[in-house]
Amino acid sequence: MTARRLLLALPAATALVVLPACGSDDDVRGAASTAGTTTGGASSSSSSSSSPSSSPDAAGGGSSAAAAVQLEDQSGDGSSVQVASVTALEDGFVVVSPDDDDRSGAGQVLGSAEVPAGTTTDVRVDLGTPVPAATGDDDGTEITATLYADTDGDGSFSSGDVTVAEPQDGDDDEDDGDDVVDDDADYRLG
Repeated sequence: MTARRLLLALPAATALVVLPACGSDDDVRGAASTAGTTTGGASSSSSSSSSPSSSPDAAGGGSSAAAAVQLEDQSGDGSSVQVASVTALEDGFVVVSPDDDDRSGAGQVLGSAEVPAGTTTDVRVDLGTPVPAATGDDDGTEITATLYADTDGDGSFSSGDVTVAEPQDGDDDEDDGDDVVDDDADYRLG
């Protein structure tokens, strides 16, 4: 009879140890603060908004996924950029800038949008500075969307926020100079 009770108690004890480490689905802080809202910053050079179709990861923070940004080729009037998907391990920002290879605008922030921890899709980034016209023989301007953590905790993108480092794995044998979470795409005006 004692062995039977032990066999029944063992799974219950295991559950008590394992379940608290899994986290909680009750963390809806990001969902309530970003879904379908527009956040204006003190600066007129950048503003952020998240479209109504964006939704944080249902797993309550997305901590099991690696940080990632997916930006696809697009066209428009240059006033906003649509980021297909952002996975952030903590609250932060997706920042749009001209591609680093485009020497005329390297380092210039065109706009930013707040993103909650977890996975958010269809993130609209309103640009304070429009996407510049393509130069030379290019059909479009190459832009970059980069993930930043809200390291200063003020809830708005600023110089105190730092880029999120790209996860390293066994395949990262060479230094490609791109060690932050970002993605490039062509933007065609028109």
